[in-house]
Formats: sequence, structure tokens, C-alpha cells
Amino acid sequence: MNLIELLKNEVSDKVISSLSQKAGVSEDQVKTGFSAGIPAILAGILKNGAGGNSGFLSSILSGVTGSGADTNPTDLLNNSEDSLLEKGKSMLGGLFGNDTSAVAGVLSSSTGLSPEKSTGLLAMIAPLVTGFITKIMAGKGWNITDLLGKIFENKADITAALPQGLGDSLSLANVKMPDLKIPKVETPEVDIPKAPPLQYRNVPEPKSGGGILKWLIPLLIVLIAAWWLMGKSGCNETKMNGMADTLSAHVDSIGTGIDSRVDMVETGATAAIGTITGKLNEAGDFVRDLGATMSKKLPDGNEISIAENSVENRLISFIEDKDKPVDKTTWFTFDRLYFETGKTTLKPESQEQLKNMAAILKAYPNVHLKMGGYTDNTGDAALNKKLSNDRANTAMQELTKLGIDANRLSAEGYGPEHPIASNETPEGRAQNRRIDIRVTQK
Repeated sequence: MNLIELLKNEVSDKVISSLSQKAGVSEDQVKTGFSAGIPAILAGILKNGAGGNSGFLSSILSGVTGSGADTNPTDLLNNSEDSLLEKGKSMLGGLFGNDTSAVAGVLSSSTGLSPEKSTGLLAMIAPLVTGFITKIMAGKGWNITDLLGKIFENKADITAALPQGLGDSLSLANVKMPDLKIPKVETPEVDIPKAPPLQYRNVPEPKSGGGILKWLIPLLIVLIAAWWLMGKSGCNETKMNGMADTLSAHVDSIGTGIDSRVDMVETGATAAIGTITGKLNEAGDFVRDLGATMSKKLPDGNEISIAENSVENRLISFIEDKDKPVDKTTWFTFDRLYFETGKTTLKPESQEQLKNMAAILKAYPNVHLKMGGYTDNTGDAALNKKLSNDRANTAMQELTKLGIDANRLSAEGYGPEHPIASNETPEGRAQNRRIDIRVTQK
């Protein structure tokens, strides 16, 4: 059950039109206000519930319309602007506390409204949203504990739907509901990957979790001091050189450890930001620097033209390496697969890589792949997830058209989840709009 979608379904065109007139803003700005306000208010309710502020929740979820849950929440729009604003501003303070200005500021950035206007719009939206929540609670027979349980179940979707800039302020990652008695529902295993790495690297786990610099500086000081003392006491040149070699070996070893950590960082999703080299083309697609082009002969005798750092080359290396097992965390990113903006239509330049991928699958008949679709964080998260799913299926269907058995392929969309670059820049957003692949059998 997606609470965000349930609440959005309550926001009728009539509500948008009426609120637009009352707040003195455009209907599009009202829609943006609801898209930002709904997940933010749900997050505020959950954080208040987790903090034990049940009295405040009871006040806004049982008497928000003034006459109980049976009254239509949209009747609030019949109140005067001042009355609605006063009710809403009081509610915002209770929901968000010191984060109220941050929420209003993000809404201001999203709508283009002044901070004062955006605060007013959010204040008018808050009683309506809590009214819709109360209506849903009444219809489903939920009490506040039930509601908190449902919000907790939807925590991941709510976090994903929060506008950019509110993730830190309203973070739900550490919110726990230990006292809720929510019945356990058995669900099928869902194959949700960890954030995909930029490229596969077999990097050993570091033996020490501490920072390198904590022992690097003392070690260097001790070695240099020993070296100086030995020279002071008349050590011959051979001993001095030996000490220098020892020092050099320690520094080289330390450097290797640092490089290993850097490799690990580059393969992690949160630190993959900024590690891909390339640039935007005129169409707004990110074109990667893939290195020199070469001819690759496949086991079935066919040859394909690929780049040194292309996904084809890295995928073949993974398939052929018997020491690299199939798992659910090793993903590879298509580097020349582009879609028309907001559509599932592949651009013509994508065909070369799709044909290469079909040739690889034919040369390795035991290999099965899963396609993962991703978007940037612009726009509605639910729509982005659908778009990403449709695009992943489009890529899969193209491979079947090229002669690959559909039973060897699967596809799923993850929307704006698991970004590999910052969504703060056009280059980063272009990188996040992608199709990844994972080997599920080899």
C-alpha cells in the first residue's frame, strides 16, 4: 500500500483550482506544493510518533476538520484565508519544529515562489493533507498506531519522494518504531541491488577499519628519528641506505593501502560521484571517455569492436573470470545507451552497444542478465520509477529482437534510487539516467 499515492488521489482538480485561487498562486505551483508536502508531512508525523508526541498527533488527526473524520477535508477551503493560514502554520510548527523554514525553502525553490508565499502555500496544504489522512484512517478503521505502522512500512518510498534538499533535514533512516505491534506480512524476496558500482573491481576488504593517517604520521616520525640518531652516532653509509630503503618500503606499503581504499571508494555508490570522466553532448547525454577502440574475438569466432573501458569489455572479463562469482551487488552500466527525454524510445546511437551485447550473449549461451533502469531525481518519484521500469524492459526487448531468448533476461526499474553521481549538476543527472546490467547466471 503506497500512502503517497493514496493521498495524491485525494487531491482533485477542484481542490487544486480552489487552493490556487485562495493562495494566489498557479495550479502548477499548487501541484508542486502537494508533491513536496505529502511526503514531508508523512515524515513529520512519523518522527513525532517515534518521539512519543502522541498528544500532538491526536490533535491534528482527530479534530483537523473541526467535526471529526466524517467531514470532507476539502470543506476547509470554505474557511477564510487567514483562518486556514493560522491553522496550518500552527500545524507546521508541530510537525517540523526547527525544520519548518527548511521545508518552506525547498518548496520555494521548487515552485519559484517567494519564501513568504511558499510558507503560506505549505500552511494551507498541511491541514488538507492531514484531513485526507484522517479520512483514510476512518475508512480503513486505523488508529494512530496503525497509521504510524503504515508510514513506517512506506519509509523508503517517503524518503525517495522527499524533494531534494530535505533528505538530511527530514531523514527517516534512523527513525525506529520499537513499540509498534505491526503484524508481520510474508512477502516474496525482492531483488533490490545495492547501489551499483561504476565498474567491477575485485578489491580485498581492508584489515583495519581505522584511518591510515592515525598511524602513518607516528610511524614516519619514529623512522625519521631513528634514521637521524643512527647517522648522529656514526652509522656507515650502508646502514643509512638500509634505513632509507626500510623507510621507503613502509611508505610504499602505506601508499598501497591508501590506493586500495581509494579503489574501494570508487566502487561504492555513495563515493562513485565524480569518478566517471566524460562530458555532456548537445542533446544532454553524458558521453564517457572509454579509451582506445579494439577488436575483441568472442568464443564463437565472431569479432566485435569495443573500447578498452567499455561495459562490453568489463562484462566479458567478469564472465570469463571463474574466480568472480555471480552475486546481487555487481552491476555494470551501459555507457552508450540513450533514450529520448521523458520517453522509452531508444536513440539510434544505442544500437551499436545493443548489438555488441547480443553478440556477447550468443557467444556465452549460459549467461543470463538482469536489466536495471534508473532516472535522476527530477520530477515525481513514482513516475520516475515507472519510466525506469519501462526503459529497462525496452532494452530487454531490443535484445530479444536481436535473437536472445527472453528466458535469459529480466528487467526492473528503480527510479531515482542508487545514484552513481550527484544530482546537483546536469552532468551528474545525465549519468544517473541509465540502464545497468547484472549477471544472474554464467
